[in-house]
Amino acid sequence: MLICAYHTGMRRGEILKLTWDRVDLKAGLIRLKEADTKTGEPRSIPIGQELSEVLRRLPIALDPQGQRVPYVFTRNGQPMKSIREVFAPVCRDASIAQFVFHDLRHTAVTNMRRAGVDALTAMKITGHKTMAVFKRYNTIDEPDLLAARQRVDSYMEQNSHQNSHRGETTPSQSHVTP
Repeated sequence: MLICAYHTGMRRGEILKLTWDRVDLKAGLIRLKEADTKTGEPRSIPIGQELSEVLRRLPIALDPQGQRVPYVFTRNGQPMKSIREVFAPVCRDASIAQFVFHDLRHTAVTNMRRAGVDALTAMKITGHKTMAVFKRYNTIDEPDLLAARQRVDSYMEQNSHQNSHRGETTPSQSHVTP
């Protein structure tokens, strides 16, 4: 369940209520219907390789009559109602403080951006309707700033190299005299 939130940015309620008929492992998509989402709009969420493997390994839960339980995430054959009793100890055991399940949604948005997924596509996946809300979920920290510096340095080095072959100068090579 945690990996589902971490990779897809799905809301906790969407995950807890997820049924197998919404999971299409062949197509690699979770297809939520209007009734499944907070916004009341259907959306398709891509299933990455790691999540696909997790979903394939999940046991199929059966009810007392031996019928397949439609929910993906169950406990003792019943759909899960909450994950608090599991989530807090997992965080504590991993020495992660002040972390709530919803933080995984922020992580998913940030990871999509870092992977190069454009903002509109990421918004479609996560169900964010406005750029303002989406931006609140996108965390930019020092590693992002350092990566940006590396990209600019690489660009400048490549651009400088190309210009020197054409006999052009870059601002760093030109001299301005007062």
